[in-house]
Amino acid sequence: MSDKRIYLDHASGGPMLSSARDAMEKVLAAHGASPGGGHREARESREVLENARKQAAEFFKVGDSERIFFTSGGTESIQSAIRGWGEGVAHGTIYVSEMEHPAVEAAVRRLETGGFKVVRVSVDGEGRLQWRKVDPGEGAGLVCVHLAHHDLGTAQDLQQAAVFAKSARAQLFVDATFGAGWVPLPERLEGIDLLAISGHRVGAPKGSGLLFIRSGFPWRVQVEGGRQENDLRAGTENLPAIAGLGAALAEWSKNGEKFRQTVGQTQRELWEGIRKKVSNAKLHGPQPGPERSPAHLGISFAGLEAESLALVLDRVGVAARGGSGCVTREMKIPPAMKAIGARPEEARALILFTLGPQNSVEEALMAKEKAHAAVQRLSSVLPSRKLNR
Repeated sequence: MSDKRIYLDHASGGPMLSSARDAMEKVLAAHGASPGGGHREARESREVLENARKQAAEFFKVGDSERIFFTSGGTESIQSAIRGWGEGVAHGTIYVSEMEHPAVEAAVRRLETGGFKVVRVSVDGEGRLQWRKVDPGEGAGLVCVHLAHHDLGTAQDLQQAAVFAKSARAQLFVDATFGAGWVPLPERLEGIDLLAISGHRVGAPKGSGLLFIRSGFPWRVQVEGGRQENDLRAGTENLPAIAGLGAALAEWSKNGEKFRQTVGQTQRELWEGIRKKVSNAKLHGPQPGPERSPAHLGISFAGLEAESLALVLDRVGVAARGGSGCVTREMKIPPAMKAIGARPEEARALILFTLGPQNSVEEALMAKEKAHAAVQRLSSVLPSRKLNR
């Protein structure tokens, strides 16, 4: 078995794309002027800022780049989208599943305590949202949907979500903090009113993100103070991070299909290898294909605790996440596993393998052997369990 380490925790963070790193280094090596001034150096910084905004607009294929503003990351983008809508409309109905990211759930619960009605959307056994079972409410509404799920990898049907939002006379918010790039978005973001992105999941630096807001509905600024970001977000712009995010999105515009095909093949090789070698391995969410992010595998190994298996995987050379990335420290059952009806022993045994553009098929072949070895090593202390083929 090879001694090479295989990094499969890209959802938590991974290597930046070289184009993003180069863009950041260029800004960091320059004069550091704020984009808001009137002198030449400020104008040069402003050009960097607006070029990154243009690169984001081209990634989305939208013409109005002024409706895009940069943030400190996915959490801020999500909170600004939901709470900004809530403060803009004052009261209404929010449609959301029981398995959203904690940033979404926290914003929704805050509005709920302020009098907003929350309608929970059920999912099927693979995590697909069931819009046909939802009755539209009255008044203003916000439909919250993830592009791809961080624990299940399920890619949601945004067209169905948009149809429901229209029937409910509601705005549609898409949490694309997991899935952007990996899962195609509608042309020109058709039907989408708000969309959040987290930079580090598209090969940009941590601490970068953005929010797209379509014009034509009430929305309140959440970070107030100065007049930066077209009056949509106050605060001196983090120009190196913004330049890195813009460059990363430009690379996805150019090479996204190549990334998806290469990583999709790696994903299939890894899952097939584990499935054939480990009898208790079970994939949660859809099979690899158009209904699943190619960068994600959520596999449970019933009979083994996820945290213990993740530690053994680390020792044999695989970096992966045990349990939901958002609840690992509390050792709770991931909400998504509960929502899809997974058995408790499966929910406690979930390992997330998340891939990036740097992962190769050769690494998948090594990783499946390492995963097999880790399961053997851990199950050897549980002699009553016969887990391997």
